[in-house]
Amino acid sequence: MEEKLHVYNPNTKTHRRKVRNERIRKLFVCLCVVVVLAPFYVAILYAFKPATEITSNRLAFTKNPTLENFRRVIFENPLFGIGLRNSLINTIPCVLILMACTSMAAWVLARFDHLRAYKILYAVLTLGLLVPFQCFVLPLYLNWYNAGLVSTNIGFIIARAGLQISISLTAITGFVKTVPRELEQAASIDGCNRFQLFWKIVFPLMTPINTTQLVLNTLFIWNDYSTAIILLREKESKTLTLAQIQYFNGKTTELNEAFAFFILAMIPILALYLSCQRYIISGITAGAVKG
Repeated sequence: MEEKLHVYNPNTKTHRRKVRNERIRKLFVCLCVVVVLAPFYVAILYAFKPATEITSNRLAFTKNPTLENFRRVIFENPLFGIGLRNSLINTIPCVLILMACTSMAAWVLARFDHLRAYKILYAVLTLGLLVPFQCFVLPLYLNWYNAGLVSTNIGFIIARAGLQISISLTAITGFVKTVPRELEQAASIDGCNRFQLFWKIVFPLMTPINTTQLVLNTLFIWNDYSTAIILLREKESKTLTLAQIQYFNGKTTELNEAFAFFILAMIPILALYLSCQRYIISGITAGAVKG
């Protein structure tokens, strides 16, 4: 009998290893997706359940979904209206102030980064990234209390904008360094002053990073708990995040309404993120090129 010759193919083991690694990677990604989406599923599940089904089939979606939970949260609970009003009043001005101030500051710091004074100034402004919030909680509260800014919207806006400057400035400065200087030089030759140069030439080119910061800053400020719990002590000044905690503590036996509250609080952020999603990745990657 003729003996069969077994030819060793080194690519076979390599191919099998690649297939195995790819399967492991896909399995890991699926597990991560499940972990991330599980809380959203539970929240939606309970938010649409009638009160009579809250304890039956806990992880099974109801056959009789209802909007009654949302209606009761919106129209029968004053905490939702107070929290939504204060969150809007606090978030919108804070985000706009950060966008305007950090954009202008980042442009100046990026264009004069060869000067030692501007390097020191940039280091000081971004130092806030290294200082934990717990280090200045007490001084913050005492200063705001003495200034009469506790439990006021203006006090929260000033404090939250200040806390957010470092991270915004770091990201935007890195992006501005990728904007060609030749465009500014050409505009200067055409007669643009510095004000026109920034707002007509540079600022429109910063749309990706500004949109990214718009979404991130809105997310951080809208969901802020640490600063809000320190500065917003009165009931009429509470944001939506504090109202959720208070509402949940008072509705532990009515989880369907509590989760309906959570869903309503997430809708504005989700809408903003989905509408600006195409700018976010480009803004983050471009801002990471230099810095």
